[in-house]
Amino acid sequence: MSKHKIHWYRSGSTNGTDWEDEQEITFEFRAGRPEVRTLRNGDPGYPADPDEVEVVSVSPGSVLLHDEAQEWLDSDGFDDAIAIAAEDHEAAREYAAELRADR
Repeated sequence: MSKHKIHWYRSGSTNGTDWEDEQEITFEFRAGRPEVRTLRNGDPGYPADPDEVEVVSVSPGSVLLHDEAQEWLDSDGFDDAIAIAAEDHEAAREYAAELRADR
């Protein structure tokens, strides 16, 4: 599990007035696992588990935006959130390799 941040841009119209705003969502990423059909010992395998993203916080925002942010992450924002998590993981891996090389 790892934490990441993504920007969420929203817009709409209320009482004839158009509005736009931006929040920063902090989310946790949990990598899924691929399907395994048969284990080495002959036991049946297990189904695939998908990657998961879960909202930790929304800033600026309120508790009321938490559910809406989760819905957005589960739908329109999912691919971008997964890409951010992958980029952050790769950057951390490269940083760790640099630290090992500097010893």
